Amino acid sequence: MLSDKLISLLANLSKVERNRFRKFLLSPYLNDQPDAIILFDLIDKELRNSDTTEVTLSKQFVWSTLYPKIVFNDGHLRRLSSDLSQLTLKFMVLESQNADPLQQALDLQKALEKPQLKKHLAGVERQLVRLLDSTEEQSSEFFMAQYRMYHNVFYRASKTVTTTGYGDKLEAADFHLECFYLIQKLKYYVAWLQFSGIRVAEKTVPLFPGFWEYLNQERFKTVPLIAIYRLIAKCFSEPQEEQHFRDLLEYLNKYSSKLTEENLRECYHMAQNYCALKINQGKTEYYSIYFELQKKVVQQGILLENGQLSEGVFKNTITSGLRVGEFTWTEKFIEDYYPFLPTSIRENARTFNLANLYSHQKQHDKVIELLNNVEYSDLVYALGAKLILLRTYYEKNEIMALDSLMDSFRIFIRRNKQMSKGLKREYINFLNFLSKLSSISHRHSQKLVLLKKSIMENQQVTSKKWLLEKIDELEKK
Repeated sequence: MLSDKLISLLANLSKVERNRFRKFLLSPYLNDQPDAIILFDLIDKELRNSDTTEVTLSKQFVWSTLYPKIVFNDGHLRRLSSDLSQLTLKFMVLESQNADPLQQALDLQKALEKPQLKKHLAGVERQLVRLLDSTEEQSSEFFMAQYRMYHNVFYRASKTVTTTGYGDKLEAADFHLECFYLIQKLKYYVAWLQFSGIRVAEKTVPLFPGFWEYLNQERFKTVPLIAIYRLIAKCFSEPQEEQHFRDLLEYLNKYSSKLTEENLRECYHMAQNYCALKINQGKTEYYSIYFELQKKVVQQGILLENGQLSEGVFKNTITSGLRVGEFTWTEKFIEDYYPFLPTSIRENARTFNLANLYSHQKQHDKVIELLNNVEYSDLVYALGAKLILLRTYYEKNEIMALDSLMDSFRIFIRRNKQMSKGLKREYINFLNFLSKLSSISHRHSQKLVLLKKSIMENQQVTSKKWLLEKIDELEKK
């Protein structure tokens, strides 16, 4: 088959981007291989017809299309595929640069630093100042851009120290460099605090002596991101002081317009990590705070990254919504945002999460209708769907369907080669406990006590919380 690496690279481009890439390939300055255009057209056609990333093209078919009268040469085809991959990467770099006018202007400023191009350089530097002045969001990249602009001016001025404003340019370059450094330092320190909170960290991210006092300087108080990351650091270094977290939420509300989408999304994520920390400590009131933060991310239109949604963020959003009983909002979220998931798992994710929602709503018939005839290619969804179905059959007291699914699920687990031994044990234990639970009447209180004890003592069982809840319901009868 043709190179998976090349196909996956082209599949990552949208249809519009692939249209632009073809124009890129047609430029003799950028590409001097007509065969690369034909190879691209073959792959592009398959991607458009299949509408997925699962495209397979045989090398023999590709070769016969490219060179119908020449004997197959695998080495030549691999070199051509490699060349097209390199051209794709070059195109992606150019697209990234074209999407950032500030970066373009900075590169142009450097390129025009020649005595005979002073007028052109002056125009570009005026454009740079306008771009920076019109940028409200003060990210670390913003300060690096400011530094680069002033550094370039300072470097030219340093050759003739008498230049007007030399000292101002020097001070501005130094200030923006410091802001960039301090923000990045705080980011790395926060990342280390979170990492060391869940794992043994042999390495550390040291702070220079007097670091926190240094941040207190008046000149840094105009930089919201420094204040926000300082509060995030306090949240994770002093998690028992919950006032730090309340201050953080206040600052995020106050300065959200001063942060880029990426920074704001990242800061909300940090705040949610703090909520997760408190939830793990038993403070369940943080569930609703976590969910409200996620709603803000959605409302502010910063959930997507590059027009896409990660599977993990999709699942966590739904889980938090179900946990606080926001069923209507969660259902709308599933329908509105599943189209932004990767194509390969999109329908699986939608079906599974809708079934999970209906399960929480006790709409058992809808759960069965969604899941009964679905075969998941993804193991995680396959296991999750079978668990939901088992719980649904138990809730509806459909014992024959429950027994049948338990039997087929045991066979599925035994034969599956993707599951680890530990994971198989968790699911087998669940099936064993569920089998006993489904056969015990509420009148057999002693059996229920013994079963509950066994489940609580077992450390390798999935859906443990649900099993214990069902036993509690029987005990109450």
